[in-house]
Amino acid sequence: MSHKLSSTHLINQGDTSIYYPGTSTSAFTDSNFFKNCGKTAATGTIKQFGCPICDLAMFILYKGGLSNATKSNVYYAVLEATKKGTNNAADFTASGFTAKIGSQSITVSITPIADVSVEAEKGNICMMRLEQNGNSHYVIVDGHDSSASGFDKYLVCDPDGGVQKTLTKTMQKRGFSVSASVITERYKLS
Repeated sequence: MSHKLSSTHLINQGDTSIYYPGTSTSAFTDSNFFKNCGKTAATGTIKQFGCPICDLAMFILYKGGLSNATKSNVYYAVLEATKKGTNNAADFTASGFTAKIGSQSITVSITPIADVSVEAEKGNICMMRLEQNGNSHYVIVDGHDSSASGFDKYLVCDPDGGVQKTLTKTMQKRGFSVSASVITERYKLS
């Protein structure tokens, strides 16, 4: 099985070309972005801490049939994910919501699961948190390669660069042990 999301759904959380509408101010590197979304207890930027938000935004684009080629789609998907998928500190809440982009209402259901492999093998899209030694990162698992072994079986969309790769490659790039012990949270997105 290949990736369910295509390259037109990927979001790079460090993208400096995503501007606030009608301005030339980069939203993802703006330290006021979270406060502009009403997240008054949040600090930092989407570039620094926006991986779960960008995961949700990629899923919004995918489910809504929207493309990242339209920069406003990316901005509004990230805005909706921030406003509706995080708490006041802009931390991921694992609660479902409905994103409104243009005339579309896109429902995002988030269900905690025990095992990503079972869901991935069924063709479901999942989100997982990798965590080790104070390092934390979220990715979307959107495919399963039954011909591969280990964590190379799991195809991920990674907001760190807005790229598709295997879970093994993500773990290695981010400095995690290639081990199930670093997978601390698992969710099915639908």
